[in-house]
Amino acid sequence: MRSGPVTKDTSTVALGLAQIRVGDSASNIATTTSVLSSTKSIGALATTNFTNNVDYWKLESGFPMLEDLTLPLRETASLECEFKELSPYNLALAKGIDPNADVSATATLGDAVTTLGTVTGTIAVTDAGGVTTENWTVVFTAATAASVYGSITGHVGDWADVTSGDFAPDNSGNPYFTIPDTFFTGTWAEDDTYTFKTTEFVAGTSVYADNHAGEIALGSIKAPDFVRMEAVYTYPNQTNHMYIVFPRANVTSSMEISLQAEDNANVGITFEAKRADSETSGGDAAWDAAPLGRIYFD
Repeated sequence: MRSGPVTKDTSTVALGLAQIRVGDSASNIATTTSVLSSTKSIGALATTNFTNNVDYWKLESGFPMLEDLTLPLRETASLECEFKELSPYNLALAKGIDPNADVSATATLGDAVTTLGTVTGTIAVTDAGGVTTENWTVVFTAATAASVYGSITGHVGDWADVTSGDFAPDNSGNPYFTIPDTFFTGTWAEDDTYTFKTTEFVAGTSVYADNHAGEIALGSIKAPDFVRMEAVYTYPNQTNHMYIVFPRANVTSSMEISLQAEDNANVGITFEAKRADSETSGGDAAWDAAPLGRIYFD
């Protein structure tokens, strides 16, 4: 006769790894069920380990002292995993960067070839379109007149008076950039030049879309971005699922890539659930009853 615990329902036996999906936190904050598709998966994993830790304070009294009461002080939830696929997307995530976030257009001030000319302020760009990634040269044709050339686009216009009216050359309905008429200060002369650089807006869906292109900056430490993490576990019956949802999570890891002669590199990262209720910036009332997230089944 069998003794001890026996299986009550084989459809609830867990075997294998959860699929980890990562997406934008802000745009999905009001959704309490799984909303990220399998395309948001970080790929093949070596491990997945969910931990829900609670610290308690215990009240003791009498002699000998006996416990009267236990009160919970704090609760944390985290999910550790090791991914096998070394891609710009995954390494950005390991560095605390939201790989789904848009990258805004930028304008970087450059160098002047001039004796007395100076610049004041900034050159404006917009994410609405028009901005390209290239180097620009402003060539003065007179003390207050100039022509502007792009390293790729070429000549984009002539500025009749750099002290009267902003210069915003059009690119299909939006400006390549906007140089305010207060930008060039001091005394500029014919043949003086000023260079600057612009980078175009990149939508979050394409920033790390290429698995073999991109850049991960080192030595640029900052607070980790907030992401949405969903761990989707499929039971062996291929029908039922368990979901772990962190609506606002940070990746807090010290990235280590160990490259071996015959074994694949398994890079470990940790998702830490952060408050997502309406009392915190970036949260939503949908999470007031479960501020760190939820586990649910179907």
